[in-house]
Amino acid sequence: MMSVLLLAGQVASAKKEGPAPEVQVTPNYIVDFEFDWGRDGVDCPTCNHGSGNSRLAFTDHNYRLWVAPLDIKTGKFLPDNGKGTQVDSHTAYATDFGNGPEWMFSSIAGSQLVYTRYQPDVPQSPDSAVLAIATQNADGTWLPASLPGGEKRQSPIGTQDLDDLAPRIHYQDVAKRRTFWRDSEVSTNDETKLPTTGFSGGSRRWVPGTHKIILTATGLEGTKGYGRQQVFLFDTDTAVLKQITDEDADHAGAMMWRAPEYDNQYVFFSVRNGKQLVVHRKLKDETGKKHWTSIIQLDLPPETPHLWSPEYFLFNGKSYIFYQMNKSANASDLSKPGVLAMSMILPKKAKIIPLISPDAEPRVRMDPEYFITAKGPYLYYNRYKLRTDTEDSQPEGVWRVDTRLGKPNPALQAASRRVIPEAPGELD
Repeated sequence: MMSVLLLAGQVASAKKEGPAPEVQVTPNYIVDFEFDWGRDGVDCPTCNHGSGNSRLAFTDHNYRLWVAPLDIKTGKFLPDNGKGTQVDSHTAYATDFGNGPEWMFSSIAGSQLVYTRYQPDVPQSPDSAVLAIATQNADGTWLPASLPGGEKRQSPIGTQDLDDLAPRIHYQDVAKRRTFWRDSEVSTNDETKLPTTGFSGGSRRWVPGTHKIILTATGLEGTKGYGRQQVFLFDTDTAVLKQITDEDADHAGAMMWRAPEYDNQYVFFSVRNGKQLVVHRKLKDETGKKHWTSIIQLDLPPETPHLWSPEYFLFNGKSYIFYQMNKSANASDLSKPGVLAMSMILPKKAKIIPLISPDAEPRVRMDPEYFITAKGPYLYYNRYKLRTDTEDSQPEGVWRVDTRLGKPNPALQAASRRVIPEAPGELD
């Protein structure tokens, strides 16, 4: 197995000046916000009936779903409380099921929102939860609709290929025991259950350019990973399930994409045993057969050993994985501080790049999301004062930090949004 083992002491900075200072975007409490596809540094003011694609969506404490613009020049929310246009008034709050609204893209409807909502005029509970989709009309208003057959289902995630004619969603039942997928068309109610066992709520994503889902579930009998959480690919076109990690360890948080560093071949990362970031790539063995092989194994520093909320972005022809580094093994523990960092995916450059200064105030920093502004990639996140024995934790609103990667190259960013369909057998 080819691998590069990077020890905790091997920590690099993005530039000589070190991490940029934290900036408060808004003191308002905006939880689990998600950005439209303008986050990739390709601003399109004429898209979505002139509403643009540089936007955020979130649900407030009063179960209202909002969409608001983000100023790509400054990185500010407009308005700063995020309450631009109300989309729905019956939306499940992010902590109700563990996830809030998500953007879904297609060539026909543009940017849509998929989410969990509560059926009107009945008590809000798992029994009244239903899948929903909201579509923007030409006049800028939004039309929310519950999906038929979506009762007692939650946390949908949609495909995000801009050329998609018929986007799809995957989701779970309210007990979080079963995972399903279906077309997002309101006119259909057919769903297919994935043949997996084990909780996969926090580790399921669409693979760009495919109809495949990468997810975490219990390893298959007869494999090294049997009984442990492993990474799988499920093809919604063929119903074929493949286990793509196989070891006596637990994996979570997997995402797969085409990496410019490797001639746009697919790579994926996963988190091993909650503490190690592992990057995988298909490489040939001595017989010429390709296998998913770990090329990077990145251990976190002992002072912040627990890795949470990993995601990636593409910037100027390179891939970056960003994540939380926490003192606590519990991601929602508000009594212990955490920081943010990112890493590259070439073995010789795959070091921890701190994004929070060592001198920064001890705070909980949670659920980072990226947006590539005109000045470069920013990471946005919620920040909290620490809970103590005498005082509860207090939210400090949304903050951001500059990754110090510089300004985006428009041509490279446009190329990163280009959908490259999966070649026959590429992921087999």
